[in-house]
Amino acid sequence: MICVVWNLWRGRKNIGKIIQALANDQLFVNDINQKKTPEHQRLSDKCCELQEKLEQKLDDEGKVLLTELVDTIYDEEYLETLKRFNRGYSLGVLMTMEVFEDYNSFFGKGGEE
Repeated sequence: MICVVWNLWRGRKNIGKIIQALANDQLFVNDINQKKTPEHQRLSDKCCELQEKLEQKLDDEGKVLLTELVDTIYDEEYLETLKRFNRGYSLGVLMTMEVFEDYNSFFGKGGEE
């Protein structure tokens, strides 16, 4: 899809900001670019606090199991987030294709109302 969008923009003097950022490796979707909302920060802090309290009550074997559990939960959440991102991105591409298929309607050359 990037090739399709790039071909559409290739003839223009100023390409879109998103495409330019993508071309220059400046487009990131990692958490480092996003600030947490106050609610998200509160929940994040509470998770850390609860994990520390639980670790204090566990023996060494329990701490190893807790670490493994937390790591597994993070890994599973990451895969779920990746899946949702891919599905959302695909839906966005389909929506974009739908708009491009009917672009002539803006010039009075077709398209259904």
